[in-house]
Amino acid sequence: MRAGHKAYVTTLCFLFFFQFILSGLASASQVQVEGELPAEVEEKQVISGVLTISSIPAAADYIYFDTDLMKYDDQPIYNFTDLDLQSNESHFVLPVEDGQNKIVVQLKGQVPEITEVKQYEKLTLVKYNPKRTGYAHYRIRLTDEEGNSIKESDTRTFAISVPEIEAFRQKLTLIDDSFFAVYLQDMFDRGLVTEANKIADYLIKKKENSFNWGYVIAGLGIAAVSFILGVRTGNSGEEEEE
Repeated sequence: MRAGHKAYVTTLCFLFFFQFILSGLASASQVQVEGELPAEVEEKQVISGVLTISSIPAAADYIYFDTDLMKYDDQPIYNFTDLDLQSNESHFVLPVEDGQNKIVVQLKGQVPEITEVKQYEKLTLVKYNPKRTGYAHYRIRLTDEEGNSIKESDTRTFAISVPEIEAFRQKLTLIDDSFFAVYLQDMFDRGLVTEANKIADYLIKKKENSFNWGYVIAGLGIAAVSFILGVRTGNSGEEEEE
């Protein structure tokens, strides 16, 4: 009887635990996005979207919001329209009320600049932040009242593309001299962007001109040889007729 009772209790505990796991999975929060949050953006690009956090677990006491977007004009970064709440800070903590299982927030901001321009008399230095990946449109984390995470954070990341960097890299692929390619890249990285581009343009143009002249010279050489062969062939024919 005791053995049967023990087995019965064990079975109930197992079923309770299994049901708890299933309910936890079913109540896992989800983040749905309306609007475009591109994976690659450019500096100062304006980003806008609506985030809907649903199936918020009952154990959640706070929702942490983080973003690498900057405030744009006079518009808030976070706008909780249903709660009549706004925030201009990139980091924001929202308390979760009892029974609240869905939160809607409008996200709007501007991609940060990674280009820094400094002027020293007639010299202009342009420096680019080496970090161009790993930025976040948003990071959302649910915690209990003690700050313990209830589930893994939900994150949407982006990389910043700088057209000037990509254009210069393309120019370097057209320069055959490895010494000049390395030297110009070093100039570019040190902030001498204008000077590096001017030298690269000169080398590319010089290469194209020499390339074209090579074809012209080769063409003239072939024409000259053909002419000489033609003259000799003609003379040989005349001698045979005589």
